[in-house]
Amino acid sequence: MTAASLALSFPESDIAQITFDTPGKGANILSSSVLEELRQILDLLSARSDLKGLVILSGKPGTFIAGADLREFVMAMPTVTPQQTAELCRRGQLLFTRLSEMAMVTVAAIDGICVGGGTELACWCDRRIMSNSERSEIGLPEVKLGLIPGWGGTVRLPRLIGLPLAVEMITSGEPVDARQALQMGLTSDVVDADRLATAAINLIRIEHASRSYLSDRARWAQPLVMEPTEQAFLGAAASAQIQQQTKGAYPAPQVALQLMLESARLDASAACEREAEQMGALFGSPVNRALLNVFFLTDRIKKDTGLSTAAVAGREIRRAGVIGAGIMGSG
Repeated sequence: MTAASLALSFPESDIAQITFDTPGKGANILSSSVLEELRQILDLLSARSDLKGLVILSGKPGTFIAGADLREFVMAMPTVTPQQTAELCRRGQLLFTRLSEMAMVTVAAIDGICVGGGTELACWCDRRIMSNSERSEIGLPEVKLGLIPGWGGTVRLPRLIGLPLAVEMITSGEPVDARQALQMGLTSDVVDADRLATAAINLIRIEHASRSYLSDRARWAQPLVMEPTEQAFLGAAASAQIQQQTKGAYPAPQVALQLMLESARLDASAACEREAEQMGALFGSPVNRALLNVFFLTDRIKKDTGLSTAAVAGREIRRAGVIGAGIMGSG
């Protein structure tokens, strides 16, 4: 089955594969239409009782999924209410949750960049496997846009790698490479890119035989187990570091921290509801609007050659001079 951006195939008789490959785009993004395609495919797969596993991968070398469609967010911003934002988050959470509830092992096979909603989708799978490409990285950069992960990232990541590491990743917004992900337990293995699909299928067969993914599903649905004193120390230390880095100008990292500390005591379902509520409070704020504007301007600059016509060729630059002083000059 091939849809606009997703293709469903069966590399082996008992293994399903979903390939993300948005046509005409350099990267896969999770737009509302792509999420609807995913829902339809999961509906089809849920009706099958003969499948042992599902592999999710990208048809674009060097990129897995580069997050949600931010332009859809911006278009909705003038009219959407906090309650509607929370409801949209809940829809995404419930869709991704299905990956952790299917009657088969689900594995995300990641080659290249995996950030934002792509990371959340991967985290809802039973297992993740990454390529050893220099481009392979996984992260949740939402705080850099004045937001928090809204499709289960603040819930699922702490349960996969532990609260301290999750707090560091989410409040900083910085990604980790494949080797780091392996060390922290976020990925099960790191392999060559051309072996990624085969390794994912092998992992499915190991998990299906051992059934260990089922015990992990049950554990990850529960509250986190952490000593109150240890959690309090983590909260104080992380809050101080965030304050030092942001000077209080960016609320999202502190919101993410407090949310994770609170939701650690809840089961995964209740924690997802709290995440959606907090996203509703942040989306559309002045800080969020400003940071989204910076993001789009920066993205446009990356694509702008500075030439008014493609027929004009730029000269070779041999020297560069800086005129200015202070912060601008040193920069």
